[in-house]
Amino acid sequence: MAKLFKKYFATGLIILLPIAVTIALIMFLLNFITHPFVSFVEGFFDGAPIYLKYKTVIQFGLQLFFLGAIIAFTLLLGMMARAVFFRTLLNIYDYIFHRIPVIKTIYKATQQVMQTVLGGTSKSFKQVVMVPFPTHGAYCIGLLSSIAPKHCEGAVGAKLISVFVPTTPNPTSGYLIMYREEEVVYIDMTVEEAFKYIISCGVINSNGDIHEMIHSDED
Repeated sequence: MAKLFKKYFATGLIILLPIAVTIALIMFLLNFITHPFVSFVEGFFDGAPIYLKYKTVIQFGLQLFFLGAIIAFTLLLGMMARAVFFRTLLNIYDYIFHRIPVIKTIYKATQQVMQTVLGGTSKSFKQVVMVPFPTHGAYCIGLLSSIAPKHCEGAVGAKLISVFVPTTPNPTSGYLIMYREEEVVYIDMTVEEAFKYIISCGVINSNGDIHEMIHSDED
């Protein structure tokens, strides 16, 4: 009886865990993107009887509204950026932000990250590797980032490679670690397969899908 309970529970967990993690990640991203706008609007309704009564519903509605508005604005901005006149305005705006102390550092770093990740020309985060973490003898899935800064390589006298090691089950956070070149193991795994493995806490891997694992439990 205990063996059957364990088998059925494991099968249910294999089905439920990816769904739960997916919903959790979606809600995390939704809150992260819309929180500043929702908080600003809520300030105007704070204390109103109808807001206090339907606070949860109103908050969720505002989140969906601002998410749609952000997506629409981003698409519109991308379309307008193709126009010569608007591109000139963007260049002026870019020039100004690159001249403001403190702000220019944050702006330039963010701009470079976005161009690298979304530009499609870089190989960063496209190569999956294995690296020793959190200790030697144990390995973690990581994403190749880039060559480490020259200052860091000069400090240790060796060539270093920057690797982003995502956390489980939330891969939006993680660790940026520099490894010696010989410590990095390149593997034939796609980024999608790596994220499936990480998000599912190792339940889903490239060797087989959920259905194959369920049927193997029934044998």
